[in-house]
Amino acid sequence: MKNIVLSVLCMALLSGVGLTAQEDFSKKKSIRSLYMDGVWDKGKIGTLEIQLETKRIILMERDSITSTPAYAMASVFRKDPPPAPTETQKKNGYLLFFRNYLYDVFPFTNPTREEIEKKEIKVIASLGEFEPITFGVYPLIDLKNCKVNISEFINEKGDKLSPDSFKLNSVMNWRTVREDKGIVVIRAHVLMEVKDIPRIDEGISKQIWINVKVAENAKPGEYKGKVSFAPAGKPASDIPVTVKVLPFKLMQPPPEVFNWAPIMAGTWKFDQLEKEFIFIKEHGMTGEMTDCLGPKYAGDKLGDDYTNANKYMEIAKKVGLPGKFVVFNWHCQGGSKYDAVYGPYGRGDAQFNDSSYRQLTEALTGLKKNADENKWLPFSVYLTTELGSVSLPEEFQKTMKKSAEYYAAARKVKGLNLLATFNRQEQLKMHWDLPTLDAIGFNGEMFPEWEAASKKKESWMTFIMSDQRCGYGLYMWKYNFRGCRPWCLSLGDDGDQLAYFMNNEYHATVRFERIREGVDDYKYMYTMMELVKQAKAKGKDTSAAETLSKKILEAIPSVHYKFTDFDYMKLDEFRKQMADQIIKLTN
Repeated sequence: MKNIVLSVLCMALLSGVGLTAQEDFSKKKSIRSLYMDGVWDKGKIGTLEIQLETKRIILMERDSITSTPAYAMASVFRKDPPPAPTETQKKNGYLLFFRNYLYDVFPFTNPTREEIEKKEIKVIASLGEFEPITFGVYPLIDLKNCKVNISEFINEKGDKLSPDSFKLNSVMNWRTVREDKGIVVIRAHVLMEVKDIPRIDEGISKQIWINVKVAENAKPGEYKGKVSFAPAGKPASDIPVTVKVLPFKLMQPPPEVFNWAPIMAGTWKFDQLEKEFIFIKEHGMTGEMTDCLGPKYAGDKLGDDYTNANKYMEIAKKVGLPGKFVVFNWHCQGGSKYDAVYGPYGRGDAQFNDSSYRQLTEALTGLKKNADENKWLPFSVYLTTELGSVSLPEEFQKTMKKSAEYYAAARKVKGLNLLATFNRQEQLKMHWDLPTLDAIGFNGEMFPEWEAASKKKESWMTFIMSDQRCGYGLYMWKYNFRGCRPWCLSLGDDGDQLAYFMNNEYHATVRFERIREGVDDYKYMYTMMELVKQAKAKGKDTSAAETLSKKILEAIPSVHYKFTDFDYMKLDEFRKQMADQIIKLTN
């Protein structure tokens, strides 16, 4: 009787006092996917569950129709019902779907009818180019030991693509943190090369990502083959795939034209560094923003020993990175108040005074001398970013004055390329035309003064917030940028970074793969317009290519902090059209 009374009382408390039974997050598809993939340590997942149960963080399970970095709150959400499988699909125990790689796949994704009804994949690639072949699996039951087999790919003349051209990846689910750091989203995020997939649990969507790299000596033509998905004990499903190999190699823009240099990059662990350089080069990067090109510390200050920096640069040359690199060691930044601004010499007045200016000039003199003696690849020196706030006018004006003095001290060293980026329009308007700066950048949307400045001085983009392919590709061309610093190569595990170093290898995130496609879009445009110059010099008609360039650039959105009604799927069509013009210009 006592137990019955206690039970009734407990139920009354839970309902009548407004309490509810604690939610079991282990049953959420997001959390199940982490256990399923087996990449995350179980203890780490358990900690995440406790954080959710205690409401320290919130789990969001809403499918998105837009692709964003983890830190961008720019998603447009979709509400797709669970798919209605056919009898054949029920018998198979799964269905395949085809979501374009620009758009995220989540553990809780419900594929649309259009994504399910698509039956084949077609891609184009130039010589030496990577191209993604992706599809999704929606399991109706638990699937075990899933094989993904890639057939021979043969063109109309009997030529074959090497089996080594294809790399099979399972896209591992990962915790990513939204902009306010209070919302967690689990998404297909990190590419891991696999031979098969041990398990895909019922109801949890899985993304498969195959990268094909066309050899530079491959014969042009349409190579046809298939990708087969076969879980243990279940029928296989074949996906027809066509890889159209184009008869040209994309041109590499030289450093004076454009640079892709991820920030928070580099290491003095030199075995790892060589892998890092090979990895970022394969993703279209040309250099890094790094503090690894500075001297070793002597106590708590930078010294004058460049042994490690020179080794870093020698490895970059060996791998074939063209530059430019950006030296980060003398960079300073800060908050809204002058005293919060910090750099290599301290904060506020300790950072900005005659003594620190002399030290800066001496240090950069040593940097330049060492770089010249050791024949460094092209590089810039990053001086400031994110300084001051116009909400405190007196503090802002003082910070602006002192930062200009800092630039002037650096300018005393002739022959260095000096870069500063800004996060206030007012600062860019005040400082972009200073003779002490060779390059400028801005953290925000394009505005008239910046657009005008970009036509006169080397200009860098700091962050791209919405579509990564468009943003790091044709958007760069549209506004005459000379560089960008994708955030960031490797920093933590919250989903902001481009890559993870695990098991002694680098693994790309989906976002880095999208950026690589943006780099290639830029190269298609660059190659086409370089050929236009050559053709014009020979008196040939180039009107078709020039008209296409104008049409594409007019279509590219003028904003990157939010999504527009631009159809990002048009990027594939733009690339095909540019490829056609490249072929015509080379014949």
